[in-house]
Formats: sequence, C-alpha cells, structure tokens
Amino acid sequence: MKVFSLSVLCLLINAILPLASSFAEEAYVGVEVCAECHQHQTQLWQGSHHDWAMKPANADSVLGNFESQTFDHYGQKTLFTRNSEKYFIESENSEGESERFEVAYTFGFHPLQQYLIEFPDGRLQAFSVAWDSRPLAEGGQRWFHLYPDEAIPADDVLHWTGPYFTWNTRCAACHSTNLQRNYNPTDNRYQTQWSEINVACEACHGAGKAHVESAKQLGSKSNGKVLPFEPIGAMGQWLHSETSTTASLTANEKQQQAAKEQLSMCGSCHSRRALIDDLNKPGDFHQQHQLQTLDQRLYHADGQILDEVYVLGSFLQSKMHAKGVVCSNCHEPHSLKLRAQGNAVCAQCHQPQVFDTPAHHHHPEGSGSQCANCHMPETTYMVVDPRRDHSLRIPRPDLSDKTGAPNACTQCHEDKTNGWASEALMAWLKPRNMTLPKHYGEVFAAYRAGEAGAVQALMSLAMDPDLAPLVSASALTQLPLNPQVVLLAQAKLYDPSPLVRQGALTVLEALPAAQNRDDVFPLLQDPVKSVRLIAARLLAGLAGLAPSEQLILDASIKELSEALRLHQDTASGQINLANLALRLNKPEDAEWAYRRALMLDRHNVGARLNLADQLRQQQKDSEGEVLLRQALVLAPALAPPEHALGLLLVR
Repeated sequence: MKVFSLSVLCLLINAILPLASSFAEEAYVGVEVCAECHQHQTQLWQGSHHDWAMKPANADSVLGNFESQTFDHYGQKTLFTRNSEKYFIESENSEGESERFEVAYTFGFHPLQQYLIEFPDGRLQAFSVAWDSRPLAEGGQRWFHLYPDEAIPADDVLHWTGPYFTWNTRCAACHSTNLQRNYNPTDNRYQTQWSEINVACEACHGAGKAHVESAKQLGSKSNGKVLPFEPIGAMGQWLHSETSTTASLTANEKQQQAAKEQLSMCGSCHSRRALIDDLNKPGDFHQQHQLQTLDQRLYHADGQILDEVYVLGSFLQSKMHAKGVVCSNCHEPHSLKLRAQGNAVCAQCHQPQVFDTPAHHHHPEGSGSQCANCHMPETTYMVVDPRRDHSLRIPRPDLSDKTGAPNACTQCHEDKTNGWASEALMAWLKPRNMTLPKHYGEVFAAYRAGEAGAVQALMSLAMDPDLAPLVSASALTQLPLNPQVVLLAQAKLYDPSPLVRQGALTVLEALPAAQNRDDVFPLLQDPVKSVRLIAARLLAGLAGLAPSEQLILDASIKELSEALRLHQDTASGQINLANLALRLNKPEDAEWAYRRALMLDRHNVGARLNLADQLRQQQKDSEGEVLLRQALVLAPALAPPEHALGLLLVR
C-alpha cells in the first residue's frame, strides 16, 4: 500500500480562458550578446548547473548509457537505445503497454540526469528512470528508478506519464529563461516557449535589451566604462573589529536593498512556494510568491528540512540571514560553486583560529571535520542527491528524542544514540558554564503531539519578536481557532513582516467574511501582493459594501483571479478555482472546476470529495456515491472518503 502526502504548492487557477502569451522574445538578447561584454562571467556560467538545467538531447548533452541497455523495475522493463542522432526509451505507457519514445531533452546533469519526452499535446514528461551520473567509484554510472522500493504501474498516481511528472507545470519555469507556459484549457494543450532553453543570464538579471542599448549609448561617452547600473554584488562589506571573532556587515540602505533583491531573485526558484505573478518580472519575493510555512509534511518540528523545500524556507530561519548574509557571500553566482573549498568558505567571516580548531569542533585535527557537516547536515532526495540544510543551526541531539528531528551528531556517528550525543555535547558545554537555550522546535513538537499547554506556547511563539518571521508565521498558521487566537491574529494583521500578516490572515480564514470585514478589508490594499491575495480570498462574496468599497473588493478579486490563472492546468489549481467560485456563490462554476480537476488528475481524492458534496446539494447523491466509492479504491487508507460515504448512506 502506497502512502503519500500532497502539499498545496500553489495558489492556483480561476478562469477557463487560455493564458495570454506574453512571450516577449524581442526584449531578451541571449547569452551570446551578454558574452560580448561579460566574457568572464559567461565562462564561469558555462558548465554550471544553470547551464545544464535543460538541453536538447544530443551526443554533447546525454550522459546516460543508451547502448541497448535494459533496466528492470519490479518486472517492468525499460530499454534505452540510440541511433546516430537520436535517443529512445521503450517502456510502459499510460495504458500499461510497451511503447517506444524519443528523448527530446536532457534535464540536469549531476548527480543525476533525467530525460524529457514530448507528447502531441505539448506536454513534456520527465521519465522516472534516471541516470546516476556520479563516478563509478561513488556508485554511479547506472540507471535507477526514482521510487526504488515500490512498483509504479500505469494506473499509479506516480507513474511517469501522470501529472506529477509533467515538466510544463512542475519544473519548467525554473529550468529555462523567460518561460511562457501557454496552456489552452479548451483543448488541454500546451505551446510552451522560452527565450533560452536553460537558466541563462537573463533568467536572473532580467531581459537585457534595454541594458545593451544603454551601454551602447554610453560607450562612446564614458571612456569605455559602459556600466549604466550598479553591479549586482554591491551589497556591503563584512568587516572584523579588533575584538570580534566573526565579521559584521556594513551596508548602506541602497546596499541592503540590493541584498534583499538578490535573495528574492535566488529564492524565486530555490524555495517551496506558490507562484502568484510572472516569474520573469523583477521584484520582491512576496510580490511574486507565497512561501510555504513550516508545515509538518515539509519540515521537522525544529524546522530542519524533511521534504524537498529548496533552501529559502530553511535559510530564513538562520542567524546568518538575520545578520545579512546572502547567497553570493558563499556561492559564486555564475559558476554556483562555493567561494572557497571546505571550511575556508566559512572562514571568510568566522576566524579559523577560533572556530576551525578542536577546541570548537571537538574532533581531532585531520579527522576531516567540516563546518557544514555539523551546521548544515545533508538529506538525500531523488535517491542520490544529498542537499544541505541551510538553517545553519547548532546541533541539538538533546532535542531529537523529544522532537523526532534528526541531529548532525548521530547522522555521522550512525552507531551511537541521541543520548550519547547529548551527553557529549553537555560535557563540552559544562567547563564553559554554558547551557542550551529553549528551541521553538520543542513547542511545535508538543503541539503536534497534542500536549497540554501547547496552544498557549504556540501563541507565545507567534508573539516573540526575536524569532524569525517565518517561525512566527508558522506558529500562527498551526493555531486552532478560539477567541484568544482570533484576537492574536487580528493584532498580527499589521505586523511589519508580510509572512506574519499572511499567517494572521490564514487564522481568520475560518471565520465568515462578514465577521472579517472590518479587520481584513484594509489589507486588500496592502503593499505586498501575497498578503492582498489572501485578504481577497477571505472577503470574496462579501455583501453589503458601499459602492467605493465594492470597487476595491472587485479589483482585489480580479487580481486574485489573474494570479490563480497562472496555474489553470493542474488539479489542485482547479480545486482553488472551485473554492473561490463557491465563495462568490457560483456553484455551477465550482462543479465545472471540480470535474476539470478530475480530468487533469483522476487520482485527486480532494476533487472527488468536493464534487460529491456539490452533487449532494443538488440532490444527486447517486452520482456522488459513485465518486466516493472510486475514492475508496484510489485511497483505501484515507478516512475522509469513508466518512463522506457513511454520511451519504445515512441520508
């Protein structure tokens, strides 16, 4: 029996019209033009993960062995072949029959490479057998299945031909430059386009035409200095004082804004978030995305990474972020490599004579102890891809038994217990008269376990000004509804952090729109789009407004609809469409959207339950019963279908 959890990754769709193509290729000049002036940066970029993000399948890009190789996964055989020009995969199609597919593109290159297959409706599907591109000595140079421990038949939700492997919706925006999805819901087809197939210069720096023209105009007047804009790296200096062991940032307001823009730019793709505006537009992160909070399906109770969350949510919890560190302090932004090897990257700010010694790390000299191994432990995804936790935390083995979260000590010392590691840590601290502080993970773990007093402790987290806003926002979103929580949420609607404001709105979403009117209405004009959209969702369908107020609400609903339309090709998007339609008292539109969700993903249990409920309200329980019994077959371990069917049978 397969158990899986599906996060609502996106605030999704609200229209049946096709997305209008804004494919502004004329504003994008391409890497060749950029390279005319930026040769060094281009050379660094070539061969990087961004360069290899996606490429046409040919002899230069395909790393896998296609020389008539057969791979067997639970009896399902896949054959990899090639001719002089093309590469082919023969495997099980969506009907469970063997079919030969041509490989259109490669996807990534290290430590694994996937292969994309194009279908007549414009979909590109990522094949679920990937090539392990690591060296043979590291266990690589082999084919492997992304779900190695379970069979994935053709009717499985995780089969490679299904919606969870559709490149257009799941991967494309962050693997190509100026991507336009161009989905037409009328015939359920894509005409996806891009300016450049991989993550090239303008994916991060924006369309370059205006910059090139400005540089040319200034070139004849500036003695060869043709930079009309500030360098992107001008984000302040990290300086040591005579007494400090760690550098501090000195930055003016302009430099601080540049740092914020860089974090937004990198975080656009390196985060678990919902897209709410055109990814190709420059701007603050919260104007384009809604960041996923510390949901227990994604993060351990202490905020360590659990599911694939892609760095930003982890990093925002860190002291490094609070002190002003940005991505390019550690990573060269064009090659993406670390600024230095090993502990030297940390020694840029942390004096090695203090921190890179046994007195600090308590491991013998020459033992290979690395700062990152203790403060950035790895979690492996996609079978072979270890990724580091960017919350840069102090290891807390003393909390692992309480929170259920891992710790760096026993991840390395696999033969030891959490108790052993905790005792060792306490022994290091005792001579210094140091104690370990309370950690918010203790509160989240207690709340998840239903312990007495956990709600009050969670409220205290939400009110703690010293915590990272993401932690406070996460505390808010997990609180149960009661009068005290409502008062807290109302107070937090005007918090300086958009994340906290979003968390407060999430609490109030359980209340009727009329009850939220006075508190939420001002946030329809919040300066941050991610906040405005949630406020619009809460007040959708609100009646009794003055004409001037109705104009504001109508404009907000329009903005929400446009954001939802960005994802009108997914089942979870159609569910969001239906939810908004119900708030706007449009039951026919809601039913249509639920049915479309099932057309896009017949495995979606939520769509089946909601559609059955819509049919109940129309006295069509016989149709609803069919849907609920299908849900029982698709997800026999889930309780909601059983409960809904039981209520139907009672009726």
